[in-house]
Amino acid sequence: MLISGGCGLNCDWNIKWRESGLFSEVIVPPVANDSGSAIGTAIDAQFHFTGDPKISWDVYSGSTFLQDEPVDNALFDQWEPSHEIVAKMLAADLILGWVNGRYEIGPRALGDRSILAAPFKASTRERLNVIKQREQFRPIAPVCLEEEADKWFGCTDPSPFMLYTYHALTDELAAVTHVNRTARLQTVSASSNRPMFDLLKAFKSMTGYGVLCNTSLNFKHRGFINAASDLSAYTLAHQLDGFVIDGRPHLLRSSEKYQMFLREHH
Repeated sequence: MLISGGCGLNCDWNIKWRESGLFSEVIVPPVANDSGSAIGTAIDAQFHFTGDPKISWDVYSGSTFLQDEPVDNALFDQWEPSHEIVAKMLAADLILGWVNGRYEIGPRALGDRSILAAPFKASTRERLNVIKQREQFRPIAPVCLEEEADKWFGCTDPSPFMLYTYHALTDELAAVTHVNRTARLQTVSASSNRPMFDLLKAFKSMTGYGVLCNTSLNFKHRGFINAASDLSAYTLAHQLDGFVIDGRPHLLRSSEKYQMFLREHH
């Protein structure tokens, strides 16, 4: 069964289709809504002219990140690229923007234009909703190592596009667990998103959990942030503790949590 249209973004509905047993396979593309119309039109044209509807595609097919201006060294400390350092910062409750490669197509942040945080505290979810300028009842989604998804969420199949809900099997992940104990899960493997996989591995080695909060990196009612100038402006306006561009951390000097991190780890 292939689900398309805006209804394909209803994660509760999608999991019910999968669990119904009515279909041998349920397929929901990451661009199920109107954002996939251009792709569908191109496939239809290709089929019309060639008789072949198949295409090769990747969810990370958006534009590359634009380094339109240098990061202001008066405002940000620049660190050497290190998944271990970023994981340590996240474990210390810093909240960071995360930019990697090309941005995602479709409406979900899937680890290339994300805001990341540790998944353990309800207060982290509350702070993320303030950063996102959203109501406090809004849930925050988890990104999880594919190999740990069954252990923490009862997810036995890959869920790389964050289009199904699962029930959390632990009370330790309060930041990514909704009031009804559900979570809109994205799973990550080494082949699906290597930088995010490596970061989750580093975070797991420090905390025992290969799970992080993952929400979209964007100004309200706008698409993914895709320029260094906008990323710096967003960090300052929405009080992130810093951001990471292709593995290189930039930490906001005025962030109290960052200064606490420096005192405790230096």
